Amino acid sequence: MIKTNTHRGEVIREAIKASGVAIGLVAEKMGISRKTLYNKFKESSIPYSFILKLGEVIHHDFSQNFPHLSKIVKKDAPKPQPQTSTNLLLPFDGEPQEVYKPNNLRDCEQELVNLQRKYITLLEKFNELLLKTQA
Repeated sequence: MIKTNTHRGEVIREAIKASGVAIGLVAEKMGISRKTLYNKFKESSIPYSFILKLGEVIHHDFSQNFPHLSKIVKKDAPKPQPQTSTNLLLPFDGEPQEVYKPNNLRDCEQELVNLQRKYITLLEKFNELLLKTQA
């Protein structure tokens, strides 16, 4: 029997416990601290996007707890895209590049933001590849 006012924090806590995956590892894979994850357990209305991401990390299907999530997942499933040549060229793949030397703290911060964006893009592409191989 599924309750309509399910405490989402309790559901995710139980799912993580049942998965056997260590809290620290789950938090790391989610990109949050352990403290933040423990705080999520106290929240009754966690965003479903967070729950779906957590489900991917611990390999748990939360649509059993939240039946409408299966509709969201199907609707949001990535659509096949035509193959495009989006080779990711890394510095060591081509010509040697000049070493980046920032002039000030602001330049360092901007470079960090740029690297974070590249990292997120790589993670998203990696996730897409994983999803394709599981299909």
